[in-house]
Amino acid sequence: MNSLETRKFNLIYDVMKLSARDKQVFSAVMSLYCNGEGHPVASSKIAKLKGMAVCSATVRNAMARLENQGLLFSPHTSAGRVPSDQGIKYWLQEYFGLEEIAPYWEPEREQLTGFAHTLSQKYQVCCIVGLPQVSEQTIFRVEVLDFDRKHWLVLLIDRTGQSNNILINKPESNSDPVRYQFAAWMNTVFSQQTLKEGLHRMRAMAKSAMADCRGSLMQWSRELSLQLGTDNSIVVGERYLYNRLEGHNELNLGVSFLHQVEDRLALKNGLSVLLGSELSYLNLERFVVLSVPYFTASEYQSRFCVICPADAPIEAIISEFTQIPKKEA
Repeated sequence: MNSLETRKFNLIYDVMKLSARDKQVFSAVMSLYCNGEGHPVASSKIAKLKGMAVCSATVRNAMARLENQGLLFSPHTSAGRVPSDQGIKYWLQEYFGLEEIAPYWEPEREQLTGFAHTLSQKYQVCCIVGLPQVSEQTIFRVEVLDFDRKHWLVLLIDRTGQSNNILINKPESNSDPVRYQFAAWMNTVFSQQTLKEGLHRMRAMAKSAMADCRGSLMQWSRELSLQLGTDNSIVVGERYLYNRLEGHNELNLGVSFLHQVEDRLALKNGLSVLLGSELSYLNLERFVVLSVPYFTASEYQSRFCVICPADAPIEAIISEFTQIPKKEA
């Protein structure tokens, strides 16, 4: 979907006014369609729902009005109705108060990955998560190992034992004593510091390093900056996505997908929704992307995205996000 179509969508939302009856019927259609099966919804089925208290003819009239509004359509002659792309987005944006769900989310990394696996397995959807910037990781200790003839391996280890492993070129005067001294100096620089602060200290404290290593410090700090600043992500449940797609062309999921979502949802907090047709993946028609930005110490990190078919149990997925505690002011 191009920007002109998006503006048309937004304009339609601004002027669209549904009666209480039409809203009730529309909500019923959406709940019956978005249940994991995606069958067209018949008026007789809605009329039998508890609390409707209307006949099939009244429901049919309401569904006809909703079809004229562009929210529903009939996929076959004499078939029930299904939501249009416009209807799906209108339903999600107007009925759920998305911006109030999971605002300023500050999860731990384990919570991010655990939540992605839970949603993927429970609802058979694909989750894409931008990983926290490693530059904010606090270092507990540094080890420098003799890796091969040309390289030392620097291990920047946090308190959980996880490490960022970086290869750097050996100095000309390479020896075990020089390596041990360099490791001790790196611990002085990085211990109890974030990677970002450690890199800053590495440059600022260059004159305190042993003479044998000073000539290489600029190169090493540049290599560390480049490697630690690399975008990264995890993708969970991509098989569920590919099983629903027509054809066998794989999508370029991961960081490039997250960048597209960020371009569309820049500065939006809380839960947001995009249609697959609003992204440049032509075979994501009839898919919905739910996305929440997350933060560390109030600083934006990346996004948590769920790609689900339009007929997935979207209400249940959204309810999972409502369980995320709101940050206290």
